[in-house]
Amino acid sequence: MKKTFEGISKSNWIAGIVLSFIVIGWFVYQQWWVVHLPPEQVRVSFDPKCYLRAGPCVTTLEDGSRISFAIEPRSIPVSEKLKLEVTVSSGLDVDGVSVDINGVDMKMPPNIVDLKETGNGRYMGKGALSFCTRSIMEWESVIQLDAGDKQINVPFRFITSQQGY
Repeated sequence: MKKTFEGISKSNWIAGIVLSFIVIGWFVYQQWWVVHLPPEQVRVSFDPKCYLRAGPCVTTLEDGSRISFAIEPRSIPVSEKLKLEVTVSSGLDVDGVSVDINGVDMKMPPNIVDLKETGNGRYMGKGALSFCTRSIMEWESVIQLDAGDKQINVPFRFITSQQGY
């Protein structure tokens, strides 16, 4: 009985094995690695003119998209539930929105609130500020927008006071 692979040279065997590893490697890369790559992080600078107690603040991204953020009640009390609202202009395709509220110079555990889409680019949720012993505290709410292969982080800052201003 004649062997099936008898006429194949050793170099052809090696080339076949190498080619098989390349094909398998490419498949693994496409199916696993690309799916598990972290999204591109885009961090926008905060607008120092934003004053959330006066009403929603709006940030315009490089592509012209606008992100609006509002907190209710506008007094932004430390010990009460807060209504958080983010509005995204129609030019930006968003898969999800969350808000992380933390101290600017006194970091605390993550305080992340996932917002629910209510329609027309509006996302809403309820959160609260972490307890703080300082009489005056500067906070930063970072709006995280999951937009395809990008994660856009838009910060909004505000100050709370035990005196209520």
